[in-house]
Amino acid sequence: MYKVFKQLTLLVLLICTSVSTFSDSVKYSVTDESWSPYWIIQSSQVSGILNDIMLQLDQRIASSLLPDQPLPPKRAQYKFLAGDVQIECCVNEAWRSSKDQADVSLWTDTLLTVEEVLIFPVGKSFEFNELEDLKGKFISTVRGYGYVGSEFFTRSDSGDNISQIQKVALGRTDAGIIDRVELSYVLKNNKVLKERNIAVEIGPVINSSELKMRIHSSRPELVAPINVAIEKMKEDGTIQKIIESYSN
Repeated sequence: MYKVFKQLTLLVLLICTSVSTFSDSVKYSVTDESWSPYWIIQSSQVSGILNDIMLQLDQRIASSLLPDQPLPPKRAQYKFLAGDVQIECCVNEAWRSSKDQADVSLWTDTLLTVEEVLIFPVGKSFEFNELEDLKGKFISTVRGYGYVGSEFFTRSDSGDNISQIQKVALGRTDAGIIDRVELSYVLKNNKVLKERNIAVEIGPVINSSELKMRIHSSRPELVAPINVAIEKMKEDGTIQKIIESYSN
């Protein structure tokens, strides 16, 4: 009888451990569209600044953070809305402000602030102090992206940031708008730009966005430990070191 009781006890412990492990696993969304160097998607391989931050975060909180399979952005957002993934790293609150998104969203502290800068053909910069200074200007942009101040300027869309940068460097537009870290990464790593000695003049910041982790409302207990981990990663320089590994 004792032996049977002991075996049953062991079985219960194993089941409880299994359930606990399962419930302590948290999925975060990954899209199949690259935003280099923040998310770099090559076939099924995922890397980049935000991927590395998620790997660090996984080591610093009790829950196991598991990446979902890379999906198209709309499908990834649908899975978050449905609660099938519980974390989205990392977005600005304004990007998820519709009622259906807001109803299921909890937000962490700011993880990092990204900046968009103006870039000019070398030697052809102009003074910029406010968005209205772009009035009448022809600005290089990337198709499908929204830009602050676009009501003042005429967009010249390119399919990607490589074409965008080349267009500015060749003087085909008055300026361009691009994320500062994205620009550094592309100029450092893109073979075409390096072979053609493409150069641009980097101007002032035109817009900045605070990126936070979005937590599904079904898992409010995740917010506090993630905030603690974010603060520690800022204090010990982890986040800055990750950014610099891609941009310097």
